[in-house]
Amino acid sequence: MYIASIKKNTVVLGAGITGLSTAHYLSLKNKDFLVLEKNNKVGGNISSEIKEDFIVENGPNTVLLNNDSIINLIKAYDLWDTISVPKESAESNRYVLLNDKLHLLPRNSLEFIKSPLLSLKEKLRLFKEPFIQKHKQNTSVADFVKTRFGEGILHQFVEPFVTGIYSGNTHNMSAKHTLKLLWEAEQEYGSVIRGMTKKKKKSKAKMFNLPNGLSQLTNAIAKQLKANIQLDCQIKKIEKKDSGYIIMTAKDTISCQNIISTLPAYALAHYVNDETLKICLEDVEYVPIDVFHFGFNKSDINNQSQGFGVLSKASDKKHFLGILFNNRIFSHVSPPEKELFTVIVGGSRQKELCQLEPSKLKSLVLEEFMELMEVNNEPIFSNHYRYSKGIPQYNLNHQYLLDAIQNFENNNPNFHILGNYFDGISVSDCVSKADNFIQTNF
Repeated sequence: MYIASIKKNTVVLGAGITGLSTAHYLSLKNKDFLVLEKNNKVGGNISSEIKEDFIVENGPNTVLLNNDSIINLIKAYDLWDTISVPKESAESNRYVLLNDKLHLLPRNSLEFIKSPLLSLKEKLRLFKEPFIQKHKQNTSVADFVKTRFGEGILHQFVEPFVTGIYSGNTHNMSAKHTLKLLWEAEQEYGSVIRGMTKKKKKSKAKMFNLPNGLSQLTNAIAKQLKANIQLDCQIKKIEKKDSGYIIMTAKDTISCQNIISTLPAYALAHYVNDETLKICLEDVEYVPIDVFHFGFNKSDINNQSQGFGVLSKASDKKHFLGILFNNRIFSHVSPPEKELFTVIVGGSRQKELCQLEPSKLKSLVLEEFMELMEVNNEPIFSNHYRYSKGIPQYNLNHQYLLDAIQNFENNNPNFHILGNYFDGISVSDCVSKADNFIQTNF
């Protein structure tokens, strides 16, 4: 029999952005809670560092202001007046590669018609879309896009888009869960084009960053809720009891009425008592990611294309998935006479690269980068961060996971599961899910 050394109403597992957002919104209703975090710092994949006057983001570089929850969270910590929004060119200019050169993605219908990214035949193919039957069952992103729009749109537009968000493989990813808006438009209106035209258009959401990086937000939450957060806390076991749950850690035994897990799928799999859910959680694919930051003197960069960055596709045969033009998005992340770039490597299609020695991978990436951006001299600053389990994939078995989570929660009252591996992967999605969950359940 376990004697609890700590008794709490609610325990939140994990202090990434989902866990911290859950704790924040919970603190507005109930002070009797505890957040358990395995690491010695909060933030999860949000990880900002200031090095040699450069502000580098090892995880997300921008967050969308696309729901009230993220806006309210920023305001709650008096950060709203400090946020940085992207330069106008970064909002509108996104690049892909064409013949090893940066090429601007079309920003309007006229640019689309003129774009060399698609042949005339591939452009005319779009007119068939409203007449194609809707899918009767879920399929891959590649199949969905190819069926509705053709190969050209898949390879030149959708593949880079999916790379930018998930670093994923379009042949493995679930159309229903990855391209949710397009799938719903097709299912409701029989055509993506018809559906997106009829749906009420929302104004494009702004992005933001903070003066000291996105960790400024997670650190602010942690500072205010310090008494409710236990760092360096390794969970050993979770047991269900008549009166709630017992959580055994390396230091304490904690009893609680409610558990809210915001752990990654592979971590939660160790603690659930449901074999079906355990298998589903272990099956969630997390692709590896290597993040390189390079700083240069501005005078050494001849390619001064302004915009957000460039994304590659498999046929480009590059050692990188994408490049972010950091100071061309937010000027505060580097000194005025310097330039900062983030190069993303790995993902589903480049897993083997994340097995290389970082120094060797850096050489491969830097050579391609310097040629593409027409760089005269070596970087004056570099930084590297490796995620062996980076971005979760919404693959074709995703519905099994959702069903298993629902079944587990039905059979384990007051044990709730949140996270970025289902129902939305972005930071703002995670904040919104946490807010909505607390409003609904507490």
